[in-house]
Amino acid sequence: MGCSQQRHRKTRLDESGRRTKSCGIFGEIIPYLLKMEKAKLIVKNFGPLKDIEIEVREMVTFIGAQASGKSTLAKLLSIFEDADFRRDDKISFEEELKKYSIFSYWNENSEIHYITNVFEFHLKGFLTSKTKEFNKIISQLLDYKNTSQVVSYLNQLHALNLIKISSKTKKDLYNNIINILNIVNNYIKFDPLYNPLENKELFELINSIFYYTDSVYIPTERAFLHLIAENTLGLINNNVQIPKHLLNVGQDYEKAIQTIKELPLNIIDKKIRYKREGKTSFIYHNETDKIDLLESASGLQSIIPILLLVEYANTLKDKYNFNFVVEEPELNLYPKAQHELIKYLVKNCLTDRRNLILTTHSPFVLASLNNLLLAFDKGKSKPKEVAKIINKASWLNPKNFIAYQLKNGKAYKIMDDKLGQIKENMIDSISDDFSDEFDKLLEV
Repeated sequence: MGCSQQRHRKTRLDESGRRTKSCGIFGEIIPYLLKMEKAKLIVKNFGPLKDIEIEVREMVTFIGAQASGKSTLAKLLSIFEDADFRRDDKISFEEELKKYSIFSYWNENSEIHYITNVFEFHLKGFLTSKTKEFNKIISQLLDYKNTSQVVSYLNQLHALNLIKISSKTKKDLYNNIINILNIVNNYIKFDPLYNPLENKELFELINSIFYYTDSVYIPTERAFLHLIAENTLGLINNNVQIPKHLLNVGQDYEKAIQTIKELPLNIIDKKIRYKREGKTSFIYHNETDKIDLLESASGLQSIIPILLLVEYANTLKDKYNFNFVVEEPELNLYPKAQHELIKYLVKNCLTDRRNLILTTHSPFVLASLNNLLLAFDKGKSKPKEVAKIINKASWLNPKNFIAYQLKNGKAYKIMDDKLGQIKENMIDSISDDFSDEFDKLLEV
């Protein structure tokens, strides 16, 4: 008996852990489309990147020496994962490259190709091709191999003509799709094998696809944000020569300090906290002793912009899904604080449809990530015991994580998918260099 003829519906977990309906042709589409999250990025002859091909998962970490291309890759992903760029033809790739100060990397031999199931961008030489995300979503819905019944009905209705390719807003296209589904519903409800719940399932699928994403790029220069807070608009209007991506995150930071008035700083020390009073940010060491943030330790000035921007994003979670890019989270932090920050980022930046991209020089960051990957693995059999060591919210599913080392213009995968860990020799090799030097000195 075909699944569409069954009277009961089964619920199962797909590969990413989400619950899906296993019954019906639309039930088959859902796990298929949920795989859209993974992507591929190919970059050739672009600045320090000579020949790159990487898989992009929900969390990506790049490690490498200075000027190896970590930041360049992170900036490219920040561009491609931003909904405005993906859905608005008026936003050019050239403008985005200039915004992130990497336009000079482009030359006639450059090639950039970003591919997901719902969006594709290809730039080779001076020829650009950008497939709008809306169009590819429609293609996925209509061309999936097991939806021939739906395709037949839609073709009969010339449904594709009802979808305005020139739609400028998500709402317009969403309404067009809903209208099509209503018409289809009127036709297929007369089908003796038709299950009305299946149509409801497709409506839910459409709703789940149409969500806003926004990239939050947190650069290494983040301590600078304290200096321009509440002045970014003036800097923009006066055309002050500050990189545009810094001004953009500066505007977000202004909103963050206006929204988040107080924040515990347990990552650094359980006794201290951040507090905004009027137009000044303070660090409180106890109930009364405080210091201006601009006069505080460099580690605090480096970590507070990260925390405020993430916490501010959490206040918008009903409206937006965020792609977080954090450059060198370890900046000015003691190793223990680095570990606590990584746990915080995994907990707060990988919920729902959010993504997290890190660039790092620190072997402590890699070791911290390995602990969170191991916690997920051990937690499957002993969840209570593991949760006492690492909060479950910070466990990291290896299927959603990937790491690369950048070296000589290429990217080398350092994630062992079979073990679900970053390769130990990658972490050890960094400290081995110091040990070898130390041993040579002892032999002198």
